[in-house]
Amino acid sequence: MRQQMVLGNFIFGLSRNFAYHNLIRNSDGGWKVIETASSKPLSSQTGEGLQKLKITGKSMYATAMERLDELRAMQALHVAVPLVDGTGRNWGRWLIVLVSETQSNVIDDGTAMVVDWVIDLMECANA
Repeated sequence: MRQQMVLGNFIFGLSRNFAYHNLIRNSDGGWKVIETASSKPLSSQTGEGLQKLKITGKSMYATAMERLDELRAMQALHVAVPLVDGTGRNWGRWLIVLVSETQSNVIDDGTAMVVDWVIDLMECANA
């Protein structure tokens, strides 16, 4: 079964009707600016920061709502989970910081026909 990425036991991909469209990865080089009164600010190296990922997608029907509930259940466990991409590369352990959804085209039973979603992850360096 092909997949884009696996977070713990959660699969992102077309096989589960929950594929992502964008992945934004931020790496902090550890540089901080220290303001000074009489000259330009100073640059100071404070150590590498934690990486962050933002994964976004658009899914359809009640399946999207169910998948987001699965992610929220994982988030509620408050544990770091492994992240592995579709090529088999292990990205290490990550924390689910945010699960956000925007429902649209909601029908009379409350099911959203379209769900735009965002998942924010933060690297867990002490795992």
